Amino acid sequence: MYEHRYREVKLHGQPEFPLHIYQVEHPASVHSILPVHWHNEMEIIYLARGTAAFTIENRESAIQAGEALIVHPGELHSGIGTACDGTCYYSIVFKLSWLSSPQSDRIQELFFEPILQGTARLPALLSAADEVHSKLLHCVRELLDRYERQSTAYEMSMKGLLLQFIADIYQYGLMESSNVPGSRHGREYNRQIKQVLAYMEAHSSEKLELDQLASVVSLSRSHFCTFFKTLTGMRPMEYLNYIRINKAASLLRSGSYNVLEAALESGYQHVSYFSKWFKFYMNMTPSDYKARYSTGL
Repeated sequence: MYEHRYREVKLHGQPEFPLHIYQVEHPASVHSILPVHWHNEMEIIYLARGTAAFTIENRESAIQAGEALIVHPGELHSGIGTACDGTCYYSIVFKLSWLSSPQSDRIQELFFEPILQGTARLPALLSAADEVHSKLLHCVRELLDRYERQSTAYEMSMKGLLLQFIADIYQYGLMESSNVPGSRHGREYNRQIKQVLAYMEAHSSEKLELDQLASVVSLSRSHFCTFFKTLTGMRPMEYLNYIRINKAASLLRSGSYNVLEAALESGYQHVSYFSKWFKFYMNMTPSDYKARYSTGL
């Protein structure tokens, strides 16, 4: 029904239906539940179980089950689990332009252009404690339900619900203004970290050295380490191992790879080293993880 995803170079949905929903589950004791990344689509993150803290750009929001976050295109975002019994969240990822009018009309001019141009922003947090937000959260849950059932013409109802979702945000006066651009240094740091993350994702299965990564953004080894830790909260090699382990976990869940194959495909040459990092991040051995979560599909 749903699938996890870590690589943001993939296509979300199909060209004729650019929307996809991913279910992301993590067992207890897994701290980092979403590595820092970015993409060109809009995303609604709905927490179904547990508690978590998500960072979008430089803003951190703690949420509980039944609440949601909205991530705009191009924003760096990441998440950590704060519950002792694990977490489950859904990512609704879609192209905002898919909802736009094919021709310039009143709807496009007054409501979509400000969002597309970045001068208007949807609220970052939808809290279950807020009565108005609760109405929007009901719409999010309806999106999840219709996507799961996929009845006839569900694609049309999904598009209609998203249009209603944005219309209600306008109606309730929740649309935020964003006329002040970030600082020049902030924009440059954002550009650089995206460049590094894209490089690491593209070459994660290869042997990568710290100096090699630093050269991507023309920084010295020491400056690069400080820069990377400041913007992501993780050391470069720690992050590299994290995305490799998540890739391996996805392969093991598919049921098509054994532990050795998943290790090699993810960039590890030694199973013992792979197993050490896998247990560090997933709190169980690769074999136990495969036995527990493999779908065989």
